[in-house]
Amino acid sequence: MDNVAKKKESPLKKLKTRKEFLIIGGLLLVIIAVYLIGSLYFNQKFLKNTYINGVDVGGLTVEEANDELAKLVNGYTLELQFNDGNSESISGNECGVTYNKDNNVQDILKKQSSFSWINAFFGKSENSVNNLAKVDETVLRQQIASLSHLQTDAQVAPVDARVEYTNNQFAIVDEVYGSTIDQDKLVSEIMLAFSEGKNKLNLDEKSCYVQPGVKATDASIQQLYEAATNYASASITYNTRSGDVVLDGSTLITWLSIDENGNYYRDDAVFKEKATDFVSDLAKKINSVGGTRTFVGANNRTITVSGGNYGLRLQNSKEVTGLLEDIYANKVTTRTPVTTGGDAGGENGGLGNTFVEIDLTGQHMWYHKNGTIILESDIVSGTYNNPERRTPAGTYYLYNKERNRTLRGTKKPDGTYEYETPVSYWMPFNKGIGLHDSSSWRSRWGGDIYMNNGSHGCINLPTSVAGQLYENIEINCPVVCYY
Repeated sequence: MDNVAKKKESPLKKLKTRKEFLIIGGLLLVIIAVYLIGSLYFNQKFLKNTYINGVDVGGLTVEEANDELAKLVNGYTLELQFNDGNSESISGNECGVTYNKDNNVQDILKKQSSFSWINAFFGKSENSVNNLAKVDETVLRQQIASLSHLQTDAQVAPVDARVEYTNNQFAIVDEVYGSTIDQDKLVSEIMLAFSEGKNKLNLDEKSCYVQPGVKATDASIQQLYEAATNYASASITYNTRSGDVVLDGSTLITWLSIDENGNYYRDDAVFKEKATDFVSDLAKKINSVGGTRTFVGANNRTITVSGGNYGLRLQNSKEVTGLLEDIYANKVTTRTPVTTGGDAGGENGGLGNTFVEIDLTGQHMWYHKNGTIILESDIVSGTYNNPERRTPAGTYYLYNKERNRTLRGTKKPDGTYEYETPVSYWMPFNKGIGLHDSSSWRSRWGGDIYMNNGSHGCINLPTSVAGQLYENIEINCPVVCYY
């Protein structure tokens, strides 16, 4: 039997293998030792590539890191960026900023693992501390108050989105953000920026501007728009002596009601109340009865007179009813108001160019027709020195014409009258006062007869003049009397 002799390792080879193991083991020990030394080293220091608020604190102790961060704060300048594209800077020193040693820098060191110091060489660790600075708020507020963008005349207030009525239709107008700064918000953001070591602050991004209260996308605006279109699209114009009065969507939209869910609707009771108030104000511009009038009379004299029953008077309740009907129908129209009486409008104090002018002091009458005096005469008016018979001044209108009328005074207890006077031409304008002939008992007119021997209030005319006037004058003609 053949035996294979086992080859024995040479001593030299065994020695070489042992050396290799020793070298490797030694290297491992060195690596472990270096690793442990590094871990021990970074136990009290920040790992490499550690940044706090942008400052490299790698390899520094907490105290050393605070020293570096303090340099940042103590030389701090913050750039404020405004929404107009411009900027202003404020200095930390001027704003009472000091470094806060009682910060959270220590916490960052505590959170790091010193055993990962090798990995730190291959990556950057960004950290933020928001309490690096202490700020004197009083000093800060004083400082920002001096900024040009904080001045009153430099700030434009925001404007809420709204529903607007133009060109007989509603439209949503977008909100305007403006440039009014919320100073409390700005102070808060500046203090935070100082504490975080930021060097720029964009006021728009940080919402430091006063915001509009209502935006075009808000449901309330959309709902108001729909309700306004449905219920408030009318446009009613009134022509008055003082100019046009318009009631349209810009006002009607304010008459809408809103329920507990924020929905707008038309409440007919509210609309009636609002319409009543509107008509009451309208009446002040339309009513002319008894008002003061200035007109040009005979001889181009400008005369002012008050009182009387001539003019327009708005029928408020009837006008409210008609106005609401037009509103509910969303009419766009010029409306003729429901009135009583008459008025020539704004022309010549509301008298127009056809009227009777009676100068009670001068005891003279003129009849103006279509701008021309076609008839004039001396008169005798009511007895002036007897207040009960004195002819009242004012502007009136002729409400009747009658031939061969007997004028009677107050009825006495015995059934007879104070007086009974037959006249051929009777033209009343103020209750029992009118123009009439008087040639059957008078032969003179004018002068001062009226002072003690005047009429009971009527305007006495020669019969021929009374007849001419009767033939030419129309009912509702203005009659103006003045002293």
